[in-house]
Amino acid sequence: MFYALRRRVGSDRQTLVELVRKRALKTATASGENVFSIIRAGVAHEWVRRGNEHETGLYMDDGKIRHAKPRQ
Repeated sequence: MFYALRRRVGSDRQTLVELVRKRALKTATASGENVFSIIRAGVAHEWVRRGNEHETGLYMDDGKIRHAKPRQ
C-alpha cells in the first residue's frame, strides 16, 4: 500500500488517497482527469494529523495515527 495526493486537472484542491498497487495508480490516471503525487507514509500521517481531506483508512486515536482494520 502507498499514499498519494490526488488533484483534479485544473484544480488546486488535493485529497490524500491510498492505493494498494502501482497498477491501481496507472488505472486511476488513465482518464487524464486526475494527477497523483506519491508521498511518504510520514507525510500522509502528518496530512491526517492536520485534519486535511483524505480518503484513507487513517484516523487519529488518542493523539496517534492509526489505520482502520479492513472489513471482512
